[in-house]
Amino acid sequence: LNANHLIERSPGRRVAMTERAASTLMRAARLRVVLGTLGRLLLVLAALSLPPALMAWSDASIELAFRLTATASALLVVGWPVSRLRPLRAEDSDIQWNEALAVTGLAFLIAALVMVWPLTAAGLGMIDALLEATSGVTTTGLTVLRGLEQTDPAVLFLRAWMQWYGGLGIAVLAVALIMRHHASARRLLETTGERLTDAGARGHARSVAAVYFALTLIAIVAVWMTGLAPLEALLYALPAIATGGFAPSDQSLAGLPGATVATLSLISVASAVSLPLSARLPHRGLRALKHEPELIALLGAILITALLLSVIAALSSGLPWLQALGQGFALGVSAQTDTGFSTTEVADLPAASQGVLMTSMSIGGCTGSTAGGIKLIRLLIIMRLVQLALRRTAIAERAVLQAQVGDTRIEPSMVTATLQLMALWAMVLLASWLAFLALGQPPLPSLFEVVSATANAGLSAGLTSPELHPALKLVLCADMLFGRVEILALLVVLYPPTWLARKRNP
Repeated sequence: LNANHLIERSPGRRVAMTERAASTLMRAARLRVVLGTLGRLLLVLAALSLPPALMAWSDASIELAFRLTATASALLVVGWPVSRLRPLRAEDSDIQWNEALAVTGLAFLIAALVMVWPLTAAGLGMIDALLEATSGVTTTGLTVLRGLEQTDPAVLFLRAWMQWYGGLGIAVLAVALIMRHHASARRLLETTGERLTDAGARGHARSVAAVYFALTLIAIVAVWMTGLAPLEALLYALPAIATGGFAPSDQSLAGLPGATVATLSLISVASAVSLPLSARLPHRGLRALKHEPELIALLGAILITALLLSVIAALSSGLPWLQALGQGFALGVSAQTDTGFSTTEVADLPAASQGVLMTSMSIGGCTGSTAGGIKLIRLLIIMRLVQLALRRTAIAERAVLQAQVGDTRIEPSMVTATLQLMALWAMVLLASWLAFLALGQPPLPSLFEVVSATANAGLSAGLTSPELHPALKLVLCADMLFGRVEILALLVVLYPPTWLARKRNP
């Protein structure tokens, strides 16, 4: 009783004891589990290195082909024995939450790093190759390559291919292909934002992968039928389905036929829709779309963004309304889906248009899609909570209001996760923007570039170039990785207690 009385009288002591109690409950990530899971991912990366290697060999790009083949061989040699690592006890084989997050964060970092050496075959320096590889696997689309029309087709295919498998997600590929432990596979998928039903994690991953492959084939054929050559259609379709934005031309979509631009825009919209939702369409038909507020929000956000951009273009630049609408809708789709294609130079747009684009890129597409941003569901949660707060001012104090989005109840954990992500986003954007300003870059283009990188959008205000300061290129790399894994996964990797806290008791 006296001890409790002292604790109640001393808030500092109460906080200290709470912190000590929390620290005793923390469990460090087990190195064998993390390495074993990463070993399986290395095997997937080794297999993913083969298609561009074959393309390079067939195109007589000997240096690139050799580097890709050597990279695949090294990944296989390292990944096979590491993938055999298992916990010391069979009952400890399930993966912890911090282990799953660490694996996800490290997977994208490793996927970018292993492609740096092959990309230097295109004449890039190490930092430029790192930015290009990071932009590829995170499906961002920022690039330092120039003269793309004269670039080796094998290099262009490698860039598009990285975006394609980065769009589906390395973790999803690993679960679909080689991971069999249900609990670990489920936990790994949950780090990517997947909402799993009662179906097995591996079955879920396979159905999502099947939809992704089907959409890819449809996209390639559709773009090809608009009049592009087969290879050019492939190089545009793969980034479009991944909402990546790498284009085989310095002008992106400018100069392409209108039918091609419209087709690529439709593909981007389809990819910004939740892939699990698309997987339900063959079985449930259009009924699956009935209670999907994120889909309605996506279409509404695209329409609002496109109209705002069109009005600004018509009023400030004097474009004819029909041309302004065409440009507005192409840019609006690209920004809202975080694809990164453009029909005009973003640097030439007025500040108001750039502000609209930054807002749209930050919001992004649907959960479980290839689009980036904070995701529309989180915006809907905030809007719904604000709506309920306003309603409470006009009803009886004891009335109970149900907070939900569509048919989904808003749990306190969802609100916490939403506010947590938004706070982390704001901190990353501010720190990155200050780094650009400290090195003398102009304010608005700097903010635009940072937002584009963190949202994995890829639209550029002109700062991302070979001449950009190397330190700022590394900042953009970090932003792209933070955005792809929604920040927390990389923070877990950098958090010392992840590795130094107590291990599980045997």
